[in-house]
Amino acid sequence: MNPTRAEIDFKKLENNFYKIKSFVNRTKPKNPVKICAVIKANAYGHGIQEMSKKFIQLGADYLGVANYDEAIKLRSVVPDASILVFGTLIHSRFKPETYVSKLIKYDLIATVASLETARFLDYYSGILRKKFKVHIKVDTGMRRIGFDVKRALKNISQVFKYKNLEIEGIYTHFATAESPDKSFLKMQVSKFLELIYCLKKAGMEFPIVHSANSGAVLNFPESYFDMVRPGLILYGYYPSHDMKKVIDVKPVMNLKSKVTYIKRVDSNISISYGRTFYTKKRTFIGSIPVGYGDGYWRILSNKGKVLIKGNYYPVVGIITMDWLMVDLGVGSNVRVGDDVLLFGDENKALLGADKIAAMTKSIPYEIISSVADRVQRIYLHK
Repeated sequence: MNPTRAEIDFKKLENNFYKIKSFVNRTKPKNPVKICAVIKANAYGHGIQEMSKKFIQLGADYLGVANYDEAIKLRSVVPDASILVFGTLIHSRFKPETYVSKLIKYDLIATVASLETARFLDYYSGILRKKFKVHIKVDTGMRRIGFDVKRALKNISQVFKYKNLEIEGIYTHFATAESPDKSFLKMQVSKFLELIYCLKKAGMEFPIVHSANSGAVLNFPESYFDMVRPGLILYGYYPSHDMKKVIDVKPVMNLKSKVTYIKRVDSNISISYGRTFYTKKRTFIGSIPVGYGDGYWRILSNKGKVLIKGNYYPVVGIITMDWLMVDLGVGSNVRVGDDVLLFGDENKALLGADKIAAMTKSIPYEIISSVADRVQRIYLHK
């Protein structure tokens, strides 16, 4: 068995969830703010089925997924969970009525971001004689999907005329929630609030209004409304290193492997493809069975470092699909079979996904969600 694995610590996950829940409810509102745990992209690389079960166990009110395929996979493991699909409804390989019947069968909550989607769902729900739960998406500045806020009042009024839709919520998404400059965020919230007011005045109310992603959860309580949608912070990272640390969250995943081969190499010897690295003196090279095929980025070639027995060792040579090599030096006590930390927070290691992201000019989201499906997930403290 390949020793490369992602260790997922449920104690840290529990810590993060409860601290976030406590934080958004710190003013002790009469109606506590609901939590929609975002688990799209295989729960940011952590394993969507196991994470969904854990979040429901911890008390998440909703689960948020990117598309209908993700949602349908979940229903067998969380039969009673409220699952909100953020993506738009697309025509599938099934006949439309078959597709909608599957969505109704799995009791999924759709996002309505256009009149076309609303008409589609209403028509086929009518044929099947079952109502379809939906949340309406409003574009207040992200420019991705959603009813344009300028025309939303008119369009949403039309959606309310469709009798086969059960309109459960309305939401928007922020473009700059993690930025120190809150001007655009405030503008988005203001537009959203104005729309909610106008809709209510026209007799259209929503049981659940929501907008706050991780960034807004951390620094803009005015955006909480009835529910928040934390994603990255659940898994232990802040969206930006510039943000004030108001919640002490812990990285949930440690990506690990083992040293499986050690070779003594003379000075001035090239390592790996392309001969981009030459040894400066006689040394020992350790080979570790993890590469870009596992989600360990090739851009870390000759830049990255790993932790073995409490010491950091540099990645040397080009990272291949299945292997990387590290320079162990001549006085190392590293042996074949020793554990290797590739990224994570074990023993306060300086190898968090945020550090890797800074090194690769990426973001923590991309680092943790890149961990490939072929990497075994091991869940600790279940």
